[in-house]
Amino acid sequence: MRSRLLVPVLALAAMTAVLSAQTFNLKLGQWEYSISGMKIPPEMLANLPPAARAQMEQMMKQSQTHRSCLTAQDLKDLNLGKNDDDDCKVTSKKITGSTADVTVKCEDHTQTMHYEALSPESVRGTLKRTGGEGPAEMTITGKWIAAACKE
Repeated sequence: MRSRLLVPVLALAAMTAVLSAQTFNLKLGQWEYSISGMKIPPEMLANLPPAARAQMEQMMKQSQTHRSCLTAQDLKDLNLGKNDDDDCKVTSKKITGSTADVTVKCEDHTQTMHYEALSPESVRGTLKRTGGEGPAEMTITGKWIAAACKE
């Protein structure tokens, strides 16, 4: 009788280990994200009026920071960047405990994201965009601030 119960218990334990390995290992709560290293092709910049080109070049040199609340659903969906575009759909997702790769197709562009959980309180990623207004690339770093989210 004991051996009949042992097999399902071991199978359940193995399944739980596999499923938990498929969860991206980050803490829930308030996070601060910095976006830097924005790269836009020179030919795209060349098409801008001089004032807009200067503004874009300045923006590309600076890091932009924002805060966001990471929920369990966000983590499950890997919605770290909070892309709320209705016309965008996740077309592929590969998750391990420390890495995640996501491809999102939108009406006029495609985004490919690669994230690395450096620890449960630190994440780094790259976002590459093709289509739309032209290709772009940026680096995202995030750090956990607190368990409670501020509005």
